[in-house]
Amino acid sequence: MNYLFIDTAEGTRALLGYGGKTYYDENEVNAGSETLLLMIDGLLRRAKTSLDKLDIIGACIGPGSFTGLRIGLTTVKTFCYAMGKPCFAVNNLRLNSYNNNSGRVISIADAGNRVCYIALYDGDSEIEPPHCVTLDEAKRIVAEHSDHAVSTDKKLASVFSDAFSGVGERELKIAVEKHIENAIGEAELLPLYVRKPQPERGVGDL
Repeated sequence: MNYLFIDTAEGTRALLGYGGKTYYDENEVNAGSETLLLMIDGLLRRAKTSLDKLDIIGACIGPGSFTGLRIGLTTVKTFCYAMGKPCFAVNNLRLNSYNNNSGRVISIADAGNRVCYIALYDGDSEIEPPHCVTLDEAKRIVAEHSDHAVSTDKKLASVFSDAFSGVGERELKIAVEKHIENAIGEAELLPLYVRKPQPERGVGDL
């Protein structure tokens, strides 16, 4: 199956699978529309193909950067709508959890201001869905689940020193293998926001 999978939760990553080969590119700093579209164009040129030759397009739906996610999901939804293609979704913490080979994983991503996104997995099963906790609460959860490995994004690598950290080509490939069969329509591709935008946060909101 020929596919494109993009991740704009933090920075920009794209994996193209075409003709039995894979092509990958990343920009860990920028998640702008110019960055993403140029990256996709570059991958298509390397593979000597075009978007209409793809069977399905996938996206990381968050949680993560509000702006980055909007750009990524709008791009995928537009491509799929215009060409009548299906899509598939992978959440950021599930994607992040693939950076180690442990069966039980606590996946943690930075949300800023000593707040984290966190989820727990046991193999392919989601034990606790993505939600927001303070950094101190995340440390407590890790301490209470000593039988779980810890996966983090690169921002939290120094905080959880024994954790596997970061997402790259390997993790995107695993995500595609595990989720590409879960095809949905573009109207069903929605961002996963587990934290309110900063202007909407009130007293007690993380």
